[in-house]
Amino acid sequence: MNSEIVKESLQKLSETVSFKYPAIGWYFSSEKIENAFIFKKDKWVCMCMYLKMVIKKGKKIRFSGDNVGACTGPAEYFGFRELTEDGGEFIAETERFKKSRCLAQDYYVESLKSIHPPKKEYVYMEKIENIEKNREIEVINLFPDLTGLASLIVLSNYDRKKNMENVMTPFASGCQSVFTLPYNEKFKKKPKSVIGLMDPLARHFIPEDMVSFSVPSNRFVEMANNIEGSFLDKNFENPSGF
Repeated sequence: MNSEIVKESLQKLSETVSFKYPAIGWYFSSEKIENAFIFKKDKWVCMCMYLKMVIKKGKKIRFSGDNVGACTGPAEYFGFRELTEDGGEFIAETERFKKSRCLAQDYYVESLKSIHPPKKEYVYMEKIENIEKNREIEVINLFPDLTGLASLIVLSNYDRKKNMENVMTPFASGCQSVFTLPYNEKFKKKPKSVIGLMDPLARHFIPEDMVSFSVPSNRFVEMANNIEGSFLDKNFENPSGF
């Protein structure tokens, strides 16, 4: 979705929903954009260590297959490299996020289904307000407070017949939850919203009150266009007084 349309939709949403931190957008590019942050190749990091740099300092981060020596999650979960097959050892025995290697292996197989080849050589994450005109934004990350989160969950269900399957809070790594899974939803007829940053490791590196609410850009614009006439409409006087 064109960046200018996304910015207009974000403005609409920001007038009615409360956010703790600025929204982030993800886009593909073949360009090595100047002043983008790039992970060092041989020093392990978690991309979530650098969210503050994006949100508070206005930096953009560039991801590619070259990041595999530092931030392995994005290199693999963003489709630049094959997902490492270790029989479930790391998740079950190192992180202990799964009870057995068999369950961890099931997670590996399931994760493969949500990964798509990148459209171009690089994918960037950047504050939406800073993204250049005519960039095609793929995924939106919002960071609401609890009241805002409740509003976004209800808005995700506002135009859907079924009400129990429009928002998910998956077991996933931080990078999966903010890009891989919401990007995968873009290819579905009725894309879901994704509540993320529930990875205990990733939470060591982010503010205590930070939670992500992510959607593919097409669904984001659709949701913003549903504000008028909904419970978020400023002209709506609810008889219950909430």
